[in-house]
Amino acid sequence: MKKITYLLLIGLMFMLLGCGSTGTSSPVRKDLTMADFIKTFADAGIKEDAEKKPFFTMIGAKDGVGFGTDENPKAKIVIYEYNSNKDLDQAKKDFVNVMKDWPINGMFVLESSDDKASEIFKNLK
Repeated sequence: MKKITYLLLIGLMFMLLGCGSTGTSSPVRKDLTMADFIKTFADAGIKEDAEKKPFFTMIGAKDGVGFGTDENPKAKIVIYEYNSNKDLDQAKKDFVNVMKDWPINGMFVLESSDDKASEIFKNLK
């Protein structure tokens, strides 16, 4: 009976450890910067476009960059940067209908109708 009790306690301990959470849904990636995204997109032929700079403060972001591409000039490609995971999580709650399908990479969020841009954004590590 003692062995079963110890096994149950150990199992319960692993379950509790596995369920632990920091309260954020995206991992903290402090090593990525907006410059990393701009360079990676530029290398793929998607250039920063000052005319497409978004109103990033409207969704609680600290910065935002718009991009343009010759292949798909009408595509919307915007990256938003947040100060913290707390700010990002709050924005996801406040703008759930708008941001529900936007990919997240660290503290950056992509709003895009361009598949190539989405793949680049998701794969940047």
